[in-house]
Amino acid sequence: MKKSVNAALLLVGVCSAGLAVGQQNSYDDRYDRDRDYRPSSRRDERRYDRQLDDRLDERRDFNRRSDENSRYNNRYEDRAGNDRNYGRMYDERDLSRAYDDGYQDGQRSTEIEERKAHRENYKNFTFGVYAGANSTRFEGEDVQGNNLSGRLGYQLGFFIRGGGRVYGQIGAEYLTSSSDFYQAGDGQVNGIKDITSNVDQKYLHIPAYIGVKVAQSERGISGVRLQIGAEYAAPLGVNNNAFNFSQSDFAAATVNGLANIGFDAGPLFLDFVYHYGLADVLNNVSNTKRRILGVNLGFKF
Repeated sequence: MKKSVNAALLLVGVCSAGLAVGQQNSYDDRYDRDRDYRPSSRRDERRYDRQLDDRLDERRDFNRRSDENSRYNNRYEDRAGNDRNYGRMYDERDLSRAYDDGYQDGQRSTEIEERKAHRENYKNFTFGVYAGANSTRFEGEDVQGNNLSGRLGYQLGFFIRGGGRVYGQIGAEYLTSSSDFYQAGDGQVNGIKDITSNVDQKYLHIPAYIGVKVAQSERGISGVRLQIGAEYAAPLGVNNNAFNFSQSDFAAATVNGLANIGFDAGPLFLDFVYHYGLADVLNNVSNTKRRILGVNLGFKF
């Protein structure tokens, strides 16, 4: 019995010693692993810190690349789903066509700007040509019973107009003026008879006006105009006539007053002009101041 108890106690002691040794070995192993990751000196501590920093940087770089890849994939999916031209390959012809289209767009823009500038300049500068007919009589002349066709003439001219709503105008015109002249006889049987003859005169007129557009369109191309001015009139010749008038019988130059009302419809215009002679056109003959009513149809640029 006593031997059995001693044997049991011996067995318990052996087991206790084995457990103590195993626990000590386990503790030593853990200590050794921890010691591997803990710096044993200041230099090892700095190296250990650098290793930690490098690991953190690598982790941040990895996360950043993951975020960029995710955003890129989202953009790719959006473009692939929304842009039907995505992935299309452009060749040289496509690029050439795009260049031509861009050039043509630039040309159209330039043309639009030029037309706009032309419209603006049109308000300030206009050139026009015209032709028309006129009827002439002299101051104090009795025209009752006379044939109007014997007094008709015509004119051709051009002008340059500058300004805005109020403007100035100067030009030149060639005018033929036809008038009936009458000379009473002396009443004797074989004396001087009554003479009535039509005399055609040719004149160069230099008219100058100051005008105002009483109404006009937004661009100033169409409107209603009133003009007043004066003109220099120089005779160029006279036809053969029963009175034997020649150019020397006419004053070298006279001045006429002018009144004009005009209507513009785009590039076309219609003018009614009244010429009021301020001096006699025949030398030493009174009451020969001309009165001319003319109408002109023209085109302006």
